[in-house]
Amino acid sequence: MSASMLSGLLVAVSLVLGPLEAAPETISARLCNGGLIEIPIEREPQPDEPCALKACHSASCRKRFDLAQ
Repeated sequence: MSASMLSGLLVAVSLVLGPLEAAPETISARLCNGGLIEIPIEREPQPDEPCALKACHSASCRKRFDLAQ
């Protein structure tokens, strides 16, 4: 089997399986006496990116050189 056939097969399998499930909103734990307890997961929203510009590096943006000099 060649590498291109193998990669094509992997792509076809991923298309058949579809998207992965979303992260669960609760944790389910079975108790010793046969009961079940669900613990809700409270997630904080992700903070916005610190720089609105694309391709910024660290906390400060790079200097732009004036090519007209």
